[in-house]
Amino acid sequence: MGSHVVTSADVAHAAGVSRSTVSRCMADDPRISEATRERVQTIAAELGYHVNKIASSMNRRKSDLIGLVTSGLSDPFRIEFLDCLIGEIQQSGYRPLVIDVSDPAQMGRSMLNLLQYQVAGVVVTSGSPSPEIGTHYLRRNVPVVLVNRAGRLEGADVINCDNVLGGQLAADHFLAAGKKRLAFLNVRGGTYSGNVRGESFVSRLAPRLANGDISFRTLVCDSADYDGGFAAGLKYLDGGEAAPDAIFCAKDHIALGLLDAARFELGLKVPDDVSVIGFDDIVAARQGAYQLTTIRQSPRSLAKMTVDRLHRRVGGESLGDERLVLPVDLVVRKTA
Repeated sequence: MGSHVVTSADVAHAAGVSRSTVSRCMADDPRISEATRERVQTIAAELGYHVNKIASSMNRRKSDLIGLVTSGLSDPFRIEFLDCLIGEIQQSGYRPLVIDVSDPAQMGRSMLNLLQYQVAGVVVTSGSPSPEIGTHYLRRNVPVVLVNRAGRLEGADVINCDNVLGGQLAADHFLAAGKKRLAFLNVRGGTYSGNVRGESFVSRLAPRLANGDISFRTLVCDSADYDGGFAAGLKYLDGGEAAPDAIFCAKDHIALGLLDAARFELGLKVPDDVSVIGFDDIVAARQGAYQLTTIRQSPRSLAKMTVDRLHRRVGGESLGDERLVLPVDLVVRKTA
């Protein structure tokens, strides 16, 4: 057919059926006989016909796209989570549409742009949408799930890992090991998840702090990554007996940098001189070079929980606004 764009009308003419029958055959509608469906699909393949998803979504005012709002791909846990999330979305019959909001000022515009694609739902893993954005989505009955985010957005579901329990588990493990000079390391300014983890950690230590049995310090690094942790290790661990002997890090990526600074630059023994606990259980944390003791949140379980919530919302279930909590557990390895 040369350069002509093949349409459903061409398939219908070649197969001797109506356009509506072609649409039903391509959608595997059970009302169409198997013989007719196979014949139409064979002719469509021979002609090179493909269903125009964009046109279909405009007609239905809803597509099979799920918008994923994220901020870059440098954070190891976010990469693992997005990988699992994309897989879960595709297995559920939807397609992911990823947008980057590394610039927080662009979040509102990016969220509004997603509506132009008639998305069936949105998952927000970075930033926090404004209430005005929530109103736009509510009016269009587009469900939104906020993952590991602070605050509330009217009509949206919020899914967080159990940051409170994570902080408590880290504190209990250090205390049971007899550590005396404890600290919490987080990025300057903090994040919602990191701040909750630190608050829970120090709250668990409070009775022992009141008795004077132990001491506690809040430490900060300039970036929430390996380099930030490495610089923090050089800064805070080079103090002899005054340095912390146990540090709970807001995330694994920070902890790995801290460990390398302690071991290779300062010559400290881990966990004898300093014990370290991270949070997330990223791939590198499990590898032989680090064997990091950490608080594990499962990216696959988080992805399943997220997609299940979206699927039920898209299906029209009346669920109400909820905060869901993903369980965490302590994984003991060689750093604490």
